[in-house]
Amino acid sequence: MICPSCSHDNVSGNDRCEECLTPLFDLDTPRADTEGLSRSVMEDDLRQLEQEFLGVSPDTSASEVIEKMRESRVGCALVLENGKLIGIYTERDLLNKLTGKKAFSSTTAIKELMSANPETLQETDSVATAVNKMSMGRYRHIPVRKADGTYSVTSIKHVLKYIAKAEW
Repeated sequence: MICPSCSHDNVSGNDRCEECLTPLFDLDTPRADTEGLSRSVMEDDLRQLEQEFLGVSPDTSASEVIEKMRESRVGCALVLENGKLIGIYTERDLLNKLTGKKAFSSTTAIKELMSANPETLQETDSVATAVNKMSMGRYRHIPVRKADGTYSVTSIKHVLKYIAKAEW
């Protein structure tokens, strides 16, 4: 590890620089006060990302939801009942539940095929929080609850666009 004070090349794992005794711990840990991408990802909230929304009712047929997803060019639909989020239907659900030997009929109500009670984020959560949740949960899409109580969806695609748009 290179010392930020004297540029001495230290053995990895040293707590202090062998040359000038500058503390070296936590130098590789991202912090919000750093510049560029790491600062932005940790400080910027989800309002900085593009978002999408397709809402459907629980009794909508799978074929109708798929058609709406195709027309809207989105990878998921939020299943809402009286404005309350009760599930999410994604491309993964389509592949796992509408194909193969145990496939449901495409006329099945989406409430039978959705992933119920999805994890959500708040629009004030950081981009880093979204990346962490998506990574740990193996999601590509995650619902975001807005301040006014409505929902949108952010995805890994939106995170990548956010990272690519700026000059770091």
